[in-house]
Amino acid sequence: MTRVHCKASDSRSVLARGTELRLWIGNIFTTFGVLLGCFLASSSLHAEPVGGPTPEDRLIAREEAVGQQFRELEKSLLRLADLLASSDPKRSTLLRKVFERARDLGLEDRLDLIVTQLKDGQLLKAGVSQALSLEELRQLLDLLESGDAQKRLINTKEEVKQYLSKLNKLISRQREVEGETESGADEKRLSDRQDSLANDTEGLSREIGSFAQRLESREGSEKAGAQPPAKTKADENDDASRDDSEPKTENSGNDKDKKSDSSGESDKKEKSGTEKSDDTQKSSAGKNSEEAESKPSEGDPSEGSPSSPKPSESSESPQGESGASESAPQSEPQGDDEASRAQRTRKRLKSAEERMREARKKLDDAKRRDAGQEQQKALEELETARAELEEILRQLREEEVERLLVQLETRLRGMLRIQKAVLAATEKIASDESRLADRETQIEASRISRDQTTVANDAERALAMVRDDGSAVAIAEAIEQVRDDARQVAARLSRTDVSATTQGIQRDIVTGLQEMLSALEKAQRDQQASEKGQSGGRPAEPGEQPLVDKLSELKMIRSLQMRVNTRTKRFSKLLADGKERAEEPELLDALDRLSQRQEKIQQATRDIVVGRTE
Repeated sequence: MTRVHCKASDSRSVLARGTELRLWIGNIFTTFGVLLGCFLASSSLHAEPVGGPTPEDRLIAREEAVGQQFRELEKSLLRLADLLASSDPKRSTLLRKVFERARDLGLEDRLDLIVTQLKDGQLLKAGVSQALSLEELRQLLDLLESGDAQKRLINTKEEVKQYLSKLNKLISRQREVEGETESGADEKRLSDRQDSLANDTEGLSREIGSFAQRLESREGSEKAGAQPPAKTKADENDDASRDDSEPKTENSGNDKDKKSDSSGESDKKEKSGTEKSDDTQKSSAGKNSEEAESKPSEGDPSEGSPSSPKPSESSESPQGESGASESAPQSEPQGDDEASRAQRTRKRLKSAEERMREARKKLDDAKRRDAGQEQQKALEELETARAELEEILRQLREEEVERLLVQLETRLRGMLRIQKAVLAATEKIASDESRLADRETQIEASRISRDQTTVANDAERALAMVRDDGSAVAIAEAIEQVRDDARQVAARLSRTDVSATTQGIQRDIVTGLQEMLSALEKAQRDQQASEKGQSGGRPAEPGEQPLVDKLSELKMIRSLQMRVNTRTKRFSKLLADGKERAEEPELLDALDRLSQRQEKIQQATRDIVVGRTE
């Protein structure tokens, strides 16, 4: 490993280091998968090559290298956590959690145990330990990436949108085929088109099945990384693996049976995501389609060959429509989470594919009326699948809004706390005008100016968050005004300007932050009430739910306009009292900014009325 020396102020090096950690865990994870396949392959080899290292020796060397990599990784986790302690406390805490989780799982000791088992020629036991290490490394990787939950959520939304777009095209094509069937078009051509549609539907079903599997695996890994019982289970497996370090092949088989029994019991309590994760792990161990076919029908349908769905189709719906309807309640996940809905979507698409293939058979047999009935049933299945995808999209948007509201509220509260302290310090300095020229007063004003700049920088970050979301026009305008006002006040304080104008702008900042917090709190209450009162969900258009509702946006526009009016009166009073001259550059600049602010409020109001977002 290349030692990286960086200071806490070098943010680029720190970020690069975080990326290196993720790549490192991923590389170890991949290496383990390759090694596990080598273990299984080498267990069946009896002839050793003449001269040079044996396959077992190479495996031992590679495993020792992986163990050394992992020890270096643990050191890097702690080192980077210390570097980020002040600049990024959340990331620092996350890295320490990853380190503690690795220690709780006993990964370092297990890697040493694998080396010992390899040296003793216990390849089967080494393979079992390796498979367990793979799963635990997957947990560490998911835990390390949990800090990027918002990015992962956005990517998931985009993926669902792509599936929805493909499904909409399938529905449109199926309607065309159904219409031409009724109008008496050529049956051979219709049969070919129907077959093409069935193949495309099968492909989409597989994609969504894989998507559902990833969701379930992610949920299972998050549970395993967050719940203490997962640690206990890993420790028990570790102890069992250590107790069986004696060279007895029979005990190895017993270990597998015990592991299978314990996983079977836990699967009754957990979601099917853990089963999917285990299937993926077995696939990486070299047990491919043969082992997948021996599993129940709940396994991933996307891993088989194109013809593999045929047997399961007959088992799921042996009596046509009635059989399919009877089996659906038994095999479909009944939860309302994204993974369960994705599995139900896959089931609906599979059913639609069956109907399409049945319709093709009817067309080949010149049974146009029967083909039309099957096509109608296929359309119904596709529509049901679309409703499920739309509901997944709505749930993802709700989760995205919830996260954003919490993040914004936290940031704005921090800004409000600092701003109140800055205002109080400004008022204290202004209370004794005789000391404004003192060096100590100027130093204090400079310190307050830096705090005010902190508020401006935080406002810039909050503005980026809201603009990235793009659904709250007035909130974005309000944050932008707070940022501009904070910058203006910071410039005034840097030259020890603690006049009434400076204090008035500071009070506007406090008022603006308080009003935005009220709007965000109301949005959170509305969302919680909606979640409690909602039963069964409802289809929704992508991006339907805004960050805050229109009423809150309009109230925010009203507040922005009132602050412009107040500031206009303030400048007018300064001119009337003779404290300011109309030709002063600073006043002219302030009036110009006020004019631009009025134009932005007008534009924001227009955008809200016409429903346009950023």
